[in-house]
Amino acid sequence: MSMFDSRGPRTRRLVSYLQRRELTLAPDRPSLDARMYARLFRKRAIVFTDTADFTRRTARDGILHFLMVFERLAVAAPEVLRASGGAVVKVEGDSLLLRFDDVASACQGVVALEALLAQLNRKRPEDERLRFSYGVGYGDVLDLDRDMFGLEVNLASKLGEDLARPGEVLLTPAAAATLDAGTLRRVVPHQIVTFGTAAIPVQRYKLPRKH
Repeated sequence: MSMFDSRGPRTRRLVSYLQRRELTLAPDRPSLDARMYARLFRKRAIVFTDTADFTRRTARDGILHFLMVFERLAVAAPEVLRASGGAVVKVEGDSLLLRFDDVASACQGVVALEALLAQLNRKRPEDERLRFSYGVGYGDVLDLDRDMFGLEVNLASKLGEDLARPGEVLLTPAAAATLDAGTLRRVVPHQIVTFGTAAIPVQRYKLPRKH
């Protein structure tokens, strides 16, 4: 058994490297990592979504009811995100891990996802509606076939799951720093968050008003 379910080309490359690293003496591993870095890591924008009130909803309605509702979104999301260059990397519980080439595209993808949620929620009873919160990161990540690893993935997950409220889009400093002037006009300071021993100034992307 392995922690990597997929056996696509990027995942196979990583698994092969980890096996080679296992056979390398500990003092030599840092230089080996440095030589392989460019082959393993890519600059990516990451979006981690979280479903509002997941625990309360499953306790009230049952997990089967929630999965039925979430499946509607999971089926429709890939096509909607494709227009902004985004892709669903994986579904993890009540969350989506999304990949984009840049943060401006990630913000566009979030807007499209919010529009999709509004469409799916329309005329549905309250127990069949979904609301998401979002964390956005950007940086060097292990971009595998069906997963992503890296500090910015962790930060995006923390922001989306622990800090953002329903309908909020929170950005790491690295993500906000890459934005063009037009997109940056929609970004405002949010709060300082402690991650480990680091104090991180989190920004908020203001979604367009719904009509």
